[in-house]
Amino acid sequence: MKNFKFTKTEKISLTLALLVLVVLFISSSMTYKQQEMDPAEIKRRFGFIEPVIKNWNIKYAGAWHNRVSDGGIAGFTQFFVRKLAHFCTYFLLGIFSYFGLKRVFVFKWMGPFFVWFMTIAFAAFDEYHQYLTGDRTPSVHDVMLDGAGSLCGIIILLVCLAVTMKIGKNKAINH
Repeated sequence: MKNFKFTKTEKISLTLALLVLVVLFISSSMTYKQQEMDPAEIKRRFGFIEPVIKNWNIKYAGAWHNRVSDGGIAGFTQFFVRKLAHFCTYFLLGIFSYFGLKRVFVFKWMGPFFVWFMTIAFAAFDEYHQYLTGDRTPSVHDVMLDGAGSLCGIIILLVCLAVTMKIGKNKAINH
């Protein structure tokens, strides 16, 4: 590891991971009221989702969520978008963090686990930060959802890297 230097791609990945962390911190600093959207705004921004999810029933944190239990399709859409945002931001955080740090690990198998545990630890910290914010309810279920998003991102990246390496080896053999 002597004279280790991050590549330009790794620096970009780590910068994007840091950007995701900043967005998450800002988001968890906002009260629920500051983040809440009115039904017209939900319809305008996310109306395209409503036909897809209108008949869905999602069990989350021990309760069923649907357009009836969440006060109409707008309330259910807002619930769905919030949970999708949890999953997607940590999906990206897992990808960017692992891609930026993968060469750092001496034992390559440790990289994905370290990054995954790191993102879960940040998710737990973020939920605690929400608790301190007021008008927000921290949830271990959100931490689990965040961890699932990160794990999916890391696994998909690992598969893509493995496929890319396999294609590269096949091209080298054929030339």
